[in-house]
Amino acid sequence: MKLLLLCFLLNPLVFRYVIVVEKQGQVIFKKVLQDDKFRIVFVHSVEKTLVEECFRVEPDGSMVLYETRYSSYGAGLPSDAEGGFALENGRFVLKLERKFERITLRVSHIDGHGIVFSDGTIWFKDIANVNDPLTIYVKRQRSFEEKSFEEESP
Repeated sequence: MKLLLLCFLLNPLVFRYVIVVEKQGQVIFKKVLQDDKFRIVFVHSVEKTLVEECFRVEPDGSMVLYETRYSSYGAGLPSDAEGGFALENGRFVLKLERKFERITLRVSHIDGHGIVFSDGTIWFKDIANVNDPLTIYVKRQRSFEEKSFEEESP
């Protein structure tokens, strides 16, 4: 059993994914993902309703926007998507397949802008100032590389 565990930990093909948030080239937040999914959430500036952009991490570390969810339909909210558009439990749902290496955004002045993980949430206003440009990407890390960390922010 110990040999099997040792082989697993030392296998160079075993990776974990680390989500990284940078501001002007400086890492301001990073977290080991517990699974391969996360959501970027924000309150739409016109509709004043929650928008959820659902991402999954691909084996190469890229991020795929696979779904967008929102509860009101109005200015700036799309109604067509390559994978379909539906109403589920009172919310509009767009099915997508859009791949990103990096996501660049600005911190909203409206509360409720952040990243939701399976085990918690980080609000951008807690790590940066309103209107700061942020870049989000995923780093693949061998399971035994670097020091272990769960979450880091200054």
